[in-house]
Amino acid sequence: MAQYDPKAIEAKWQKKWLEEKVFRAKDDSPKPKYYQLETFPYPSGAGLHVGHPKGYIAEDIHARYMRMHGKEVLYTMGWDAFGLPTENYAIKLGRSPKEVAAENTKNFKRQVQMFGLSYDWDREINTSMPEYYKWTQWLFIQLFKKGLAYRAEANVNWCPKDQTVLANEQVVDGKCERCGSEIEERDMEQWFLKITDYADRLLNDLKGLDWPAATVKRQEDWIGKSVGTEIDFPLDVDYRYVILHGFNGSPQKHFFPWLRHEFVSRGYSFISPSLPHPENPTEEEQVDYVLKNIQFNEKTVLVGYSLGAVVALKVLEKLERPIAGVVLIGGFIEPKFKDGPRPYEKNFKWEFDFEKIQKNVGFVRILSDLNDSAVPVEQGRLLHQKLDGRLREAIAEKPHFSGDEEPKILETVLPLITVYTTRPDTIFGATYLVLAPDHIAIKSLWPHVVNRKDVERYIEAASHKTELMRQEETRDKTGVELAGVHAVNPATKEKISIWVADYVLIGHGTGAIMAVPAHDERDFDFAKKFNLRVRAVISPDKTVPQNVVEAYTGKGYLVNSGKFTGMDSDVAQWEITKFVGGRGREHFRIRDWSVSRQRYWGAPIPMIQCDRCGLVPVPESDLPVLLPDLENYRPQGMPPLAGSKDFIAVKCPQCGGDAKRMAETLDTFVDSSWYYLRYADPQNAQAAFDKEKAKHWLPVDLYMIGAEHTVLHLLYSRFITKFLHDEGYLEFSEPFLRLRHMGLIRGADGHKMSKSKGNVVNPDELIAEFGADTVRLYEMFMGPFEDGAPWDPKGILGVSRFLRRLWEYVANGKHAEGSATAMPLLHKTIKKVGEDIENFKFNTAISTLMILLNALEKTTPLAKKDNETLIKILHPFAPHMAQELWSLAGNKSYLDFEPWPEYDPALVVDEKITLVLQVNGRVRDTVIADASITETAAKELALQNKKVQDSLAGQTPKKMIYVDKKLVNIVI
Repeated sequence: MAQYDPKAIEAKWQKKWLEEKVFRAKDDSPKPKYYQLETFPYPSGAGLHVGHPKGYIAEDIHARYMRMHGKEVLYTMGWDAFGLPTENYAIKLGRSPKEVAAENTKNFKRQVQMFGLSYDWDREINTSMPEYYKWTQWLFIQLFKKGLAYRAEANVNWCPKDQTVLANEQVVDGKCERCGSEIEERDMEQWFLKITDYADRLLNDLKGLDWPAATVKRQEDWIGKSVGTEIDFPLDVDYRYVILHGFNGSPQKHFFPWLRHEFVSRGYSFISPSLPHPENPTEEEQVDYVLKNIQFNEKTVLVGYSLGAVVALKVLEKLERPIAGVVLIGGFIEPKFKDGPRPYEKNFKWEFDFEKIQKNVGFVRILSDLNDSAVPVEQGRLLHQKLDGRLREAIAEKPHFSGDEEPKILETVLPLITVYTTRPDTIFGATYLVLAPDHIAIKSLWPHVVNRKDVERYIEAASHKTELMRQEETRDKTGVELAGVHAVNPATKEKISIWVADYVLIGHGTGAIMAVPAHDERDFDFAKKFNLRVRAVISPDKTVPQNVVEAYTGKGYLVNSGKFTGMDSDVAQWEITKFVGGRGREHFRIRDWSVSRQRYWGAPIPMIQCDRCGLVPVPESDLPVLLPDLENYRPQGMPPLAGSKDFIAVKCPQCGGDAKRMAETLDTFVDSSWYYLRYADPQNAQAAFDKEKAKHWLPVDLYMIGAEHTVLHLLYSRFITKFLHDEGYLEFSEPFLRLRHMGLIRGADGHKMSKSKGNVVNPDELIAEFGADTVRLYEMFMGPFEDGAPWDPKGILGVSRFLRRLWEYVANGKHAEGSATAMPLLHKTIKKVGEDIENFKFNTAISTLMILLNALEKTTPLAKKDNETLIKILHPFAPHMAQELWSLAGNKSYLDFEPWPEYDPALVVDEKITLVLQVNGRVRDTVIADASITETAAKELALQNKKVQDSLAGQTPKKMIYVDKKLVNIVI
């Protein structure tokens, strides 16, 4: 009598599968490829709990099913091994993160292998291994070369105790998840990837993907496209502009006459001196000329174009009193030009006292042309690095801003605040402006603000709040007026106040809003609190509200809106846009991806900082930049790598001079943004992947991923795929064709499993007691796959009994010569289980198997060939038991490569069905009908039903919806 011994059976087959590499995916297989993927895990010190393998088991069931359908399946595993939790754990233990990560990974692998998952282990990857992160660094360099990786100042979450930047995910209720300290918001230089350049494609390409609707919606919301208007609100300040032309230039060349006209027409003072000897300028002559002929004071804004920007900086070094600000257009601080040397290179000293310059200006703005024919765009970035301020990179009308009109210059130089709105039709009701606390205009207005201490206190308090805290709708609105300065409403020409409030975010729109309290709920609450004007300008019925008691946010007709009064709001919004000189704009909620981490356990950013050459990528031949071993991994106000002189000190690859490596490491989301590509060619030492292998295996046919990754990881992966497609490395631009999520297995107490709650269920103990097949089956049987469910210690007992009964029936039962009685049910089971696997309805598939066994135990035994059919349909769910039963029946093959049984259509037809009859979605009756009923006959049957006729009450149906053999819904 064959005994069911899960421990022996499972060890036997797992050993065979590994030793014989049964599940190796063959690149040259003639079979159709099928690539299915699951999120590779982060191997924590706690090891697996029973919730982790749910997705792995489901993927394995599907992978085995696809092999049985003749597919060459690529299904493998790897480790997302870099990251903050391992670093923190290592610090706590006083050990190396490298050692801790290796131990964690080894334990995770052991636990994963207990489940008998059919991975191709030859393709295993690990993000913390140099052979992997070499290519993560290579990817970063490619992005940098294309201008998609850049360094800029940004608002970040700062933990004052741990002295480090935290990602948003590491901030819980405004506190550091590790130490519990209240975080601060600080401006710091960070590396960014320009995912915003791909926003439209990321949005549009969601169409056609087989993804859950809720996931698509979350991605759409995160990208957050809106179509609206940018409107300039002039500032009521009396700046005095001094603009310096460049080499071989004059106030009559290029954009200068046009710019003068624009400034004078707006009432601003504009001086543009003719600098001496522009065709052969010298620093001393031009700087002295400006200092002798121009009077500078706190209202002066100095603008330098091209070489004029160099002159402006030299002038600022010598001023005795500060001025309002400086604007540098197409400027540079090194004589490095794309189109050859200049005759004045030796006439200027290319050294600058940036500390003195910063003390002498209130604000700094830098404008660079991305298509500049003369000045490398890196010069603008170098200026920004030295001077801080605001860097704007744009495309000029003509290279190097040499056009007769250059609107980007006007937008950068003019004293105005640009707002973004989707409701320009309400502008006549804009009674004040609101700026984000970190808006650049605050600094430029500072000389005119009379309540500076109040504003400083407010901005300091706002810096301690996260964006999530600031966006809470129920939170009391706070703010402070910039007393002493005003903007001008371009529609009404009225002076309106300017406020700073933390509910406005710098990364959303332009970081400034026109507040229309009569037609926006947040603005209404703010206006009521601070007793600001509320003017209604939209009415649903053309009547003018006399007393606004709440915000009306709908559309309607304009009132109190000058010549536009009475106009339909939809029509008026574009007429008003033209009237106030607005510009139609598409805006996106998504912001560029911050990838700097001031931590140790991550891939070093492969960039070098040279005082002479600026930011220079590490030569690709020198990759990987290895993560050095350190004695102290804890941040102490600077990244841990900054403490390693051997790591930091390096020669510049361009000039050979002394330089410094970047001390930051990459966000681990960068590691996981491309791992699915590496699986196609994991041993390649010459490239991240072979193009032909990527073409063969990708895109991914099925991706199983937790719902917590629906936004960031998926967006980042899609962005990287599109970039590599654009660069010619990939022939597809969407990585994951089909996507499914698994629900969370909670503790028996209903809470998420965690050590702190004491509700963790260890899979080692369960497998030791029940066997892997039982645990696999139970996790799939707990409920619908996409739903969460609490762990039921008693539930697994029923599944265990089922498998033992099934073993007894197949291994020790007698075979019949014929088993016609059971054939219809067996063939219905083949059909139902196959369909359920394809649709991830694993619980109902298992239930169907249970129903079949119950029936088989009460009827004639199956014939040998039908018993083997039963083993085949069991195989994806309980592969160890099925393979052992298959072997006991005298078969030598592996079940994965046996064909999935075919069902006989004649045996799966039900003679009768129950048809549900609905009117407007409400059930009115059910009727029994022949299973062969046609759609036309079903609709006719519904219309003749007495209860349906009573509900219709003589009304003619607008349409009738038929769901095959299930329901008829009549819509009236």
